[in-house]
Amino acid sequence: MSYDTLTIIHSLAAYVWLGSLFGSLIFATIVTRRSEAGVLTGAVAVTRFATRVGLPAAILLLISGIWMVAAYNVGSAMWINIGFILWLVAAVVGSALMHPAARKMRNAASDAEAVGYAKRIIWVGGGEIIAVAIAIWVMGAQPGG
Repeated sequence: MSYDTLTIIHSLAAYVWLGSLFGSLIFATIVTRRSEAGVLTGAVAVTRFATRVGLPAAILLLISGIWMVAAYNVGSAMWINIGFILWLVAAVVGSALMHPAARKMRNAASDAEAVGYAKRIIWVGGGEIIAVAIAIWVMGAQPGG
């Protein structure tokens, strides 16, 4: 596969991941403002999008990035290392915080407890947006590189 093709796949995966997070967070914000129960609906949406759209995009992003570095001798520039660290932060920390909270939300004894976990899920989704957006900027600007 050519470098240009891998770059397009890599970029599209990053934007799909960011878009899925951003779209689900906007939905969560809208339904949260309508009712307290909307927080639960928003958290479920964030979790579903993160699992069904964001996770495959994040995996494709990682695979295409590693492929470009390995096949085309891009090297280990600072911007590549920063992008990889931000990928780890967004993917691993996001999954480590979001999925256990979703499980606890489903099994919560009371609505107040479930809402607490739902708010945590929505905040983690917002944090992931920040990490992915910074990674996209780093990959585009290539500082130090």
